[in-house]
Amino acid sequence: MNDKRKKICLAYLKARKEFLDFGNSDEVLHGNDNIVGRIGEAIAHSYLEQQGRQPKVLVNQTNAGYDIICGTDESKISVKMITAENKYGSTSQIKHEWTELIGIELGEHQKVIKLGVITRENFENEQKKRGRRLEPNFTRAMLKTNGIFTTGGKVYEGEELEEFKLL
Repeated sequence: MNDKRKKICLAYLKARKEFLDFGNSDEVLHGNDNIVGRIGEAIAHSYLEQQGRQPKVLVNQTNAGYDIICGTDESKISVKMITAENKYGSTSQIKHEWTELIGIELGEHQKVIKLGVITRENFENEQKKRGRRLEPNFTRAMLKTNGIFTTGGKVYEGEELEEFKLL
C-alpha cells in the first residue's frame, strides 16, 4: 500500500472510531449499527425537536422498523437517508411498524438537500395508486417533484430547509 493510500485509510478509520466512541454513549447518536443511519437519525431528531415533538432515539432498534418515538403523540418514526455517494439511488427497505417516515437526501458537500415527511397512511395510499409494493426500498426518486413524499407528504428543500439548521 502506498503512503498516501495508507494515510487516507488510517484517517478514515480514526475518524470512524472517534465517531463510534462518542456516538455509543450519546442519547441521539447511539442505536443504529450503520453510521450513515445514525447521522440520519440525528438529523431527523433535530427536525422533530424543532417541531416540539419530544423525539427519543430508541436504544434497541432490532427489527422494530422505526428508529425514533415522539413523546408528544407516540409516533413511531422510521428514518431513511441516502447520500450523494450512492450512485444507484436506492437504500434499505422501508418496513415494519412505523407510523411516520422521514426521508433525507445528503448532498455531495455533506449538507442536507431534501428532507421529506409522510405518514404511513398517505405512503400506503400513494403506493397503491401507483401499483407499487408497500415495503419498497427507499429511493432518491421518492423525494423528487412527483415522488411519494411530495404527493402524499411534505418535502423541505432550499430556504425552507435551511431554517432548520440541520447538516
